Amino acid sequence: MAESRAKRMQVVLTLAERNEEQAGLQLSQFTQQVDAEVEQLRQLDDYAAQYLNTYSERKTAVRAQELIAYSGFIQRLGEARKEQQTRLERLQLQLERLRQVWRIAHQKTESIKDLIARLQQEENALLDKRLQKEMDELVGQAYSRREENL
Repeated sequence: MAESRAKRMQVVLTLAERNEEQAGLQLSQFTQQVDAEVEQLRQLDDYAAQYLNTYSERKTAVRAQELIAYSGFIQRLGEARKEQQTRLERLQLQLERLRQVWRIAHQKTESIKDLIARLQQEENALLDKRLQKEMDELVGQAYSRREENL
């Protein structure tokens, strides 16, 4: 007897599961990268806040040269923060794309599983019909033989 459609679809399911697993792995790795970038931005914000707090607590008179250096440093911190925020936004967009890729792969895997289940149900129903037909024929033959022997 030829291999059933449900069994043949197992190969397709295996490939879909591999694809989903690979997409999930990429998503996981990229999520870790985004988390690291978020942490880096947080640290940058903390550092800037500490620096501003320390500088504002100074009670002594500030010389013009120190003020210029302070202003330049604060400006560079702001630019670094802006660059980090932009980088983080780009990475978050890529992360959302990877999530979508995983969702699609997952939906495909689930659809194939559903198809295999339906195919198996159809095959089982067909086998049940065949079995019932054979049993009816055997009962009919047994009845015919008994009638002939009487």
